[in-house]
Amino acid sequence: MANRKNQYTFILKLIFGLTIIIFVLYQNKTSIPDIIEEIGKANPGWIILSFSLHSLGLLFSAIRWQILIHAQNMHAPLGFLLQSYLVGSFFNNILPTRIGGDIVRIWDGARYSRSIIKSSAIILVERFTGIFVLFLFALGASLWRIDMAHKIPVIWISLVLGILGLIAAVFFFLPVTGRLLQKLPVRGILQKTKDKIVDLRETILFYRNRRKALSKASLWAFMLQVNVVLHYYLIGKALHLKIPLVDYFIFVPIVHLILLIPITINGLGLREGSYVEIFEFYGIAPAIAIVFSLVDLAFMLTVGLIGGIIYIIRK
Repeated sequence: MANRKNQYTFILKLIFGLTIIIFVLYQNKTSIPDIIEEIGKANPGWIILSFSLHSLGLLFSAIRWQILIHAQNMHAPLGFLLQSYLVGSFFNNILPTRIGGDIVRIWDGARYSRSIIKSSAIILVERFTGIFVLFLFALGASLWRIDMAHKIPVIWISLVLGILGLIAAVFFFLPVTGRLLQKLPVRGILQKTKDKIVDLRETILFYRNRRKALSKASLWAFMLQVNVVLHYYLIGKALHLKIPLVDYFIFVPIVHLILLIPITINGLGLREGSYVEIFEFYGIAPAIAIVFSLVDLAFMLTVGLIGGIIYIIRK
């Protein structure tokens, strides 16, 4: 029964994602031939270089994960963690949102932590450092380009996102937040959920006493997110986009957070719609925005395919 329900959920979210794409194409009067034409104009050299950065990002991520595991006095081979990331990429393509693969990595990490809670906390710290850096990028780049906000409104969105995101991240780990969570009057399922949040928060705060490891992990998170932005910048170069590099630090964090919304499979439709809306501020045709998102999707599917093969062999 549960498997059938999951299948229905997958199908519904896939259909919903495809519906969004069809709506975006119809709304912007964009045809398949328009998209094919833009694909033909892409520079393959920049595409290959962009994919190499995408692959390098997986290595950065595995190193950051290993640092956080070692901070808990455990040891995990870098090769195994890299394989786990690839397998996670496979499940990202078939599970809702881009964090579906985290479930796989939590189970893999539990082989060494001997605890699902600890393994979950490590993955959450990983995600937190990455998202925190994206908030910093959004805030810093928006302030740098604030003089252009009247022409490119997405700068205001990024500025607000950066400010609110950083405030929320800091507030979550304040002592007062812990006290408020403990006093929160809930029962039943909500009580269990609250207990898990409290446990995870306390486990994450463990890293306060592992500042060296947290600093290293944060540095790798910074390098990773710079690599991610450069990856998208090179896709833009391949499609001959005239968008300044600093602007990618503005809108990439927005799109990545939108992709976390669990209403489609791997952000299908959300990705395309986001780039169409954002690129409109730069006077870029919807067909090019669609191709931009499709190139990104093709990279993820390629990495996911490799991960799927590893998963089959590993089983």
